[in-house]
Amino acid sequence: MTLPAVWLLHINDIPSGSDDARALETLLSNDERTRRERYRSEEARYRFLLSRALMRRVLGSISGESPESLQFEIAESGKPQLLDVPELRFSLSHSGQWIALTVSCEADIGVDIEQPVRKRDFLGIANHYFHPDERSLLAASPPELLPVHFYRLWTMKEAFFKGRGTGISEGLSRINLAGFHLGQGIQFADDLPGAAEPWQFHYAMLPLPDASHLHLAVAGTDGGIGEISQERILRGLPD
Repeated sequence: MTLPAVWLLHINDIPSGSDDARALETLLSNDERTRRERYRSEEARYRFLLSRALMRRVLGSISGESPESLQFEIAESGKPQLLDVPELRFSLSHSGQWIALTVSCEADIGVDIEQPVRKRDFLGIANHYFHPDERSLLAASPPELLPVHFYRLWTMKEAFFKGRGTGISEGLSRINLAGFHLGQGIQFADDLPGAAEPWQFHYAMLPLPDASHLHLAVAGTDGGIGEISQERILRGLPD
């Protein structure tokens, strides 16, 4: 398996209540079962099951360990890591009925997906959270392209801060992606820790059967992120 790579799973890929779904429950630890029951809706509980099963099956396949035997701990960064194989770095994201996982080796990485399901005030959100250059870029976008440009910026920002392990509370405006959008590079706030590291980005807009799109972004310090191709965006659970 060439890393970094991305795995995508739709909740209907494995029907809820099926024999395959029940088999996935055996992969969860006692702690994960407890966490799953905290979700109020059946759909949220099922999405949690599929997320953990995807993570365990992928990481088990890469590490050569059985998925159910994997143990996790919280690293100093606050991100989860494998207890016995900490060099494998990974990130999960979900949106709507989709789940995404990305994995790297010995380099921080983050993933974000967005499945647009409702209208949003793109310019209002951007004016509140984005860098001034990004706000100008979106304000000048043709109306039909505004959603695409917004989700490209949003997912890349989310993936970046997930890769850092800090979350977007660190400040979405502290990374300026307007130049990346125009092919001119990325700018970071001068006081952003780790900004000098070799951050790489990948963005893709994946067509869905209903003629909409799933927006996918990966960010991290793995030099291979910029080389992610369609062949490294995999669908479904590995055996």
